[in-house]
Amino acid sequence: MSDLLPIPALPPAPPTSAGQPSWWWRLTHRRTARAARRALLLADHHAWTTERARVAQIDLVRAGFHLGPVPLGYRPRRITELGTDGRVRQGIRLVIAPGPAYIIGTIYQWRVEDELSPRAIATRLRAVHNDRLVPLVSPATRRPWQLTSTNVARVLANPVYTGATVWGRTHAGQPVPPDQWIVCPHAHQPIIDGRTFLRAQLLTTPEAAIISPHLPPWEFPIPPGRDLGSDENSFGPETPDGRGK
Repeated sequence: MSDLLPIPALPPAPPTSAGQPSWWWRLTHRRTARAARRALLLADHHAWTTERARVAQIDLVRAGFHLGPVPLGYRPRRITELGTDGRVRQGIRLVIAPGPAYIIGTIYQWRVEDELSPRAIATRLRAVHNDRLVPLVSPATRRPWQLTSTNVARVLANPVYTGATVWGRTHAGQPVPPDQWIVCPHAHQPIIDGRTFLRAQLLTTPEAAIISPHLPPWEFPIPPGRDLGSDENSFGPETPDGRGK
C-alpha cells in the first residue's frame, strides 16, 4: 500500500460564454490573461495611431502636398507653411523639371495623336532620345529611368501629370474605386491637361483606364472663335512652360 495520498482534483470550472475567458480561467492562467490584455491594448493603440496617421495623410493631400515617390517630370520641393486652420504643415510639393517634363509631354502626344502603344512609344524614344542632353533619372531612386514599355504605361496611367495630387489608389495591394480616391486638383503645375489625360485613358482597356470625376475637369473654357469639333482646334499636350501645344 502506498503512503502517497492522491492529489485532490480541482473543482470543475463553471460554464462561460464562448469567446470570453471565465473568471476561473483568468484565476488559473493569470500570466496568459495579462498577455491577452496587453495584446488587446496594443491592438487598440495600433488601430488608433494608424487612423491618426491616415487622417494626417489625407489632410496633407487635400492641402496639395505630394505623398509617395516623386514621378519623372517633377522634382520635390520641401516646404513649411501655415494652413488656413492655423496649423503648420511640412511636406513636399512638386515642381516641374523642364527636360524630363518635355519627355512626359511627348509620351502623351504620341499616345493621343499618333495612337502608339506603350511599347511603340518606348521604341521610338530609345531611337530619338539623347540622354546626354536630357538625362532621365528617377527622382525616387536616383537611378536612370529606363525607356521601357512598362514605365511608359505607368506614365500614361498617372493622373499626377494633370496637376492633381492623388492618394489612396490602392489599399492592401488592391485597387480602390476612383470615386473613393482622395484628390486635390490644381496642387501643382500640370504637364498635360485633363482632356489629354482622358483621351489617353480612352485608348486603353476599360479595366486599366484611370477615370475619376474628382480629377481636374476634362472640359476647359472654349476660346472665342474656336470649334472643338475640328482636330486643328483641339487641345494637345502642354509643354513644360505651361503653354498648350
